[in-house]
Amino acid sequence: MSRIQNLDHLYKNGRIIGKANYIFTPEIASSIGAIHGSMVNTDETVVIGRDYHNDSRMLKRAYTSGVMSTGVSVLNLSDCTYPLLQFTIRRFGASGGSYFSGGHLYSEDVGVRFVDAGGIEFSPLDIKKIIESYNSYPKQIRRVEPRRIGQIIAIPQTQDVYIKSLEQFVDKKSISSANLKIVVDCSFGPTGKITPLLVNEIGVEIIALNTHYRERSDVPVPSINTIKNTAEIVKASQSHLGVCFDVDGSRILVVDENGLEINYEDLFMLFVAYDKKIQNSKPSTIITTPSISPVVKEFIEDSGFPVKLIQNDPGEISRQIREERACFAAADTLKYYFPSYAPFSDGNFILLKILEIMTEQKDLISSLTRGFPKGIKVNRSIPVSDKIVETIHNRLIDFAEEHGFKYQDIINELKIIGDGVYVNIKVALNRNALILSAESEDKTKSDEIMKELSKIISKLK
Repeated sequence: MSRIQNLDHLYKNGRIIGKANYIFTPEIASSIGAIHGSMVNTDETVVIGRDYHNDSRMLKRAYTSGVMSTGVSVLNLSDCTYPLLQFTIRRFGASGGSYFSGGHLYSEDVGVRFVDAGGIEFSPLDIKKIIESYNSYPKQIRRVEPRRIGQIIAIPQTQDVYIKSLEQFVDKKSISSANLKIVVDCSFGPTGKITPLLVNEIGVEIIALNTHYRERSDVPVPSINTIKNTAEIVKASQSHLGVCFDVDGSRILVVDENGLEINYEDLFMLFVAYDKKIQNSKPSTIITTPSISPVVKEFIEDSGFPVKLIQNDPGEISRQIREERACFAAADTLKYYFPSYAPFSDGNFILLKILEIMTEQKDLISSLTRGFPKGIKVNRSIPVSDKIVETIHNRLIDFAEEHGFKYQDIINELKIIGDGVYVNIKVALNRNALILSAESEDKTKSDEIMKELSKIISKLK
């Protein structure tokens, strides 16, 4: 196979993404490994991890060889969550790292995320520089003598250190005494090796689902069926909470004790209203994205925090947290950032914070979020065939890209971002239907885009 001369066609949403062996080949992975390694001084180290799947494993190994050829050593995490990789970089003082994963949004592709020494993902501009270096290959490559080739170093205790570190950020004793029970869908990913141990360590009873490895399919994980299953088990087991992890472990979808989803905005306000560290940080800045509901922005400002709006490009919120010395941040992709812990989103830490708040307030999450303000929205329900429900998320992404819509992936939702109008498209958990919810200060705009989207979606087969 001849070497692809131009990498621009693998650039998507600020990352390098492609179908393994079809577009994203081992040769490409090795080349970008050499480029990344050449950006780091010789004799330094980078951390490399991946999800469970063989395509990610293959590309990671090819990438590793490229890094080693530049005289840089590799701390090898093998299969791990993305937040664990970010934690490890900071813990061991590595010069950065990379993570290979199919993720939720790209269920048929593999993406590589590059991370700096602070555990923060490279910006789109940094990725463009890597692509430019590849396109002018081998001009930007450093090779070393055989005796200086980097090593592969295993770090088997990192998971235990990570779990112990997380425990120190919450009131473990109080949580344990609350006798909570939760359901956790680990989404056939590396979360299955960590979260059950973590939750057990803090004294919470757990029903863990999908902790094992499963071959990749064209259905996103978690899928609507695994989310529905989690919700049903929460109700049947009389659990206090249910969560579904994204496959890389960086975010969670939350359902209450009734099996109903807690939306992004309610979780945002929950943390602002009840997290002690955030409350004690007034008047530090809170960072979020421009598509935030006006009522949520007003709630945060009325709570005594200035708000800064930032586009949700890879790593940008994390960089702004440091620049602004922000006390909290959130993105409408279900990511929440607690700077007292780290400048990145970690699904396990988000879960611990929810459990801590429920314990401190002696109440369930449904009650704690019930009184938060709600925006004025236009709502519509569209029935869909049960034959397409499981793959509807991929179809919605295809439809959004075909029609030129800007969007955000929210696990069980797609947020369409228009000109002053935001539309959430969610799969209903209790029936075969899509629920559309539009919010805008201009009701006419909301009505127009809802009609347009409804017409297009109703044609999906």
